Amino acid sequence: MKNLITLVIMLLMNYLAIAQEMNVETKSVSIDNLITFIVDAIENKDEESDDAPEHYIFLIQTPVSDLIAEDKVILKQAFKLISKRLALTDHISIVTYSGFSGIALKKTSAKDLKEIMYALEHLKSNVKELHKDGIELAYTYANEQADEDTLSTVVMIRNPKTMLTRSTATLAAQTVVPVEVSKNNNAVLLTAITLLPQIISVIKD
Repeated sequence: MKNLITLVIMLLMNYLAIAQEMNVETKSVSIDNLITFIVDAIENKDEESDDAPEHYIFLIQTPVSDLIAEDKVILKQAFKLISKRLALTDHISIVTYSGFSGIALKKTSAKDLKEIMYALEHLKSNVKELHKDGIELAYTYANEQADEDTLSTVVMIRNPKTMLTRSTATLAAQTVVPVEVSKNNNAVLLTAITLLPQIISVIKD
């Protein structure tokens, strides 16, 4: 058990290092609180806003199969709100992790609601190439799409209903949500080390 806990901590630190190296801000929210999070965390801009362009990479935790209908409804309502709040110069991407990992929606205008809704409705089939680690993929993709004028943010959407039997490494990846990277001083704030007991509990089960 001690070795398993050590492995989990090492994996946690690995994801923190990835985020820090890529200078990408990270936020985390449960799917049930997603709409409230959007209101609080995503600025309501004018369509012709002069603010710096933003690229939100939404990292959605999934089951092995596609999302249940209830989750799709929440996500669709949330992304409609996101589309209204962001400007023409802003973009979003959708990456999945846990049950299946891949890019479900490549960098797309936040105003292209039709494309976004289609990706959410057909989340699994929209992933053309499966990856081993969706979390690392999200940061790699964010880095590839980054430019000096764009603010990049990974928003990890946790879905507690996706209960899976996985290896220790994957269980750790499912629970890793605790990173926030400051663009000013590149300091990593480890805010969810308190989740470690939950990780240990999952391993025990």
